[in-house]
Amino acid sequence: MEENYHLLRMRTLGFGIMALLMLVYPCTSVAHITCGPLVGNHMVLQQQTDVRLWGWTDCGAGATITLRTSWSKTRHKVQADADGRWEFRVPTPQASFEPQSVIISDGNEKLTLYDVLIGEVWLASGQSNMEMPLHGFEGCPVENSAQHILESMHYQGRLHICTVAFSPHPEEVDTVTAVWQDCKPETARDFCAAGYFFGICLTEALGCPVGVINSSLGATRVEGWTPREIVATYPGEDLTSETYLGAHLVRPPYNVDRALPAVFYNGMIHPLEPYTIRGFLWYQAEANVNTPQVYTERFVRMVRSWRERWGQGDLPFYYVEICPYDYFWAKDKATAALTREAQYRASEQLPHMGMVCTNDLVKDYEYWQIHPCMKKEVGDRLCLWALGDTYNIKGIDYRYPVYRSMEIEPTSRGKQVRLTFDYAEEGFNRNVGIEGFEICGPDSVWHKASAGISGRQVTVRSDEVSEPVAVRYAFKSFLMGNLKANSGLPVLPFRTDNFPR
Repeated sequence: MEENYHLLRMRTLGFGIMALLMLVYPCTSVAHITCGPLVGNHMVLQQQTDVRLWGWTDCGAGATITLRTSWSKTRHKVQADADGRWEFRVPTPQASFEPQSVIISDGNEKLTLYDVLIGEVWLASGQSNMEMPLHGFEGCPVENSAQHILESMHYQGRLHICTVAFSPHPEEVDTVTAVWQDCKPETARDFCAAGYFFGICLTEALGCPVGVINSSLGATRVEGWTPREIVATYPGEDLTSETYLGAHLVRPPYNVDRALPAVFYNGMIHPLEPYTIRGFLWYQAEANVNTPQVYTERFVRMVRSWRERWGQGDLPFYYVEICPYDYFWAKDKATAALTREAQYRASEQLPHMGMVCTNDLVKDYEYWQIHPCMKKEVGDRLCLWALGDTYNIKGIDYRYPVYRSMEIEPTSRGKQVRLTFDYAEEGFNRNVGIEGFEICGPDSVWHKASAGISGRQVTVRSDEVSEPVAVRYAFKSFLMGNLKANSGLPVLPFRTDNFPR
């Protein structure tokens, strides 16, 4: 009896001590610390700024989180909030190819993040032409993909890439799967081609590490990447349907309705917003080809909202014009041209926005191919915008010849139209064989036109139009022009008229 009494007393005392320890040290061995999306091994941190690193701990409110980096002797310390969330602002040095490390601890668990590079970070988004991997889609190759995949090994330790997982959601969420990887053939082949080519061009030009994050999904509309409170003001957008409310329950191989509003922003952009970046890349608008009349406004509102959410000022936003293609689902054949026009108009409304022209980046046989193979040129042209507009490197040609004005003048062969352009100060690439122009008279019937170069202006005429009224260039779903500036950058498709169609 006495032995049992002493045994019971010892057990009671032991439980009491354990309970006391749990009160004093509430973070037990089962607790753990997790990092936010994009904060992990192989990440690239934006150079020479205060980057945001964040995550959660099971230790709860008030838990002390410490952070140390290999590039600084400073020991950072914060306390977790009521939800166990913590966040640091960490100064970064000048870019370097030397791998760094970050150590984060909550007193119970320690995380060491390795192979961290300091450099330039860009986020790429949009639909399938951005999603298109370096090895291409089935039946849709990327030109010279085998060679490009082979050469990707040269960018190991120079370019790090990250693909955000498919994760639509009816509400804004804080987490999503996003894993950084070093660039090499086995990782580069599945990464978005346009983002890859942008990244290797940028690292070559700047001589520093580059990180590119890809969060894109084919067939999605601009409304799908726009915050819910904005989309709620758009007529016809249903944010209460069963399909919308169940978007997060759909997982591959089953498909989600790609036309849903807001869900891709909620699940694939919002979780990334704390991460410090240099700018955005965008390749989208094919899914909005039937609504060019609202695209400019909605695109601009999306860009504004992203900039506001990131809180880094007017982050650069460079995007790609929709390609020449039949657009068989379009209501009529003018809508694709009007969508390109709407895309360009967006660049005139906000600072540090620029559009890449793709009129010359298709093969003549790609009339029925919405995923053109020339993705290297797209990435290179996006990089030109960044180098000229963001990094302010002098001597870089990155702006396209843009129609400015027209005048009608008589000639010995009848009247012709004389066109003036901006960003064509050094003239054009050819004097003969110019293709892509159309001209019309008062009847608004369009005819193929011949064009010539007169100094730094372009003259356009047709024997079938004695009284010209307006001119168009490459202003159809699929009409390839060949007029370029001396820089090799093509003339943007345009029209001088404002006819309804």
